[in-house]
Amino acid sequence: MRWLTRIFVALVVLTVVGLSAVAGALYWHRADTVASRAAGETLIKQAGKQVGSIFGYDYQTVERSLDEQYPGLTPEYRREFEDKANREIIPQAKQRKIVSQTSIVGTGIIAAHRDSAQVVVYMNRTITDQSRTPVYDSSSIQVDYTRVGDKWLISYITPL
Repeated sequence: MRWLTRIFVALVVLTVVGLSAVAGALYWHRADTVASRAAGETLIKQAGKQVGSIFGYDYQTVERSLDEQYPGLTPEYRREFEDKANREIIPQAKQRKIVSQTSIVGTGIIAAHRDSAQVVVYMNRTITDQSRTPVYDSSSIQVDYTRVGDKWLISYITPL
């Protein structure tokens, strides 16, 4: 009779542990889903504003325009982007007197997780230089985000 009691107690303990594990997994999945959905909703708006500001500039204020965007980048990507801006974007903009105007056509979530996300941004851009002949460009851009504290920062921008 003792062995029946031991088996019964063991089964009850295993059942409680198993149900606790399932409940914990379901809770964590729900919390992750809610966080992912919130990230997606936030980044849909943020990506359009940031990409429009990064790619839209005037040769007379390009340095200031880009300086204002650096805090929205992760430290690693900021170094890379700042280097590219100082080597290519700013000198070309000033030399050719470029004015780049952007219009964000749409944004969409590629993937969203608790601490990272990928957003696609559809953008039309009009680029005018000293020749005054506008060049029209339509682009799709993937923007990778990383959550740092309570902020979402751009960790990479990739033309598609």
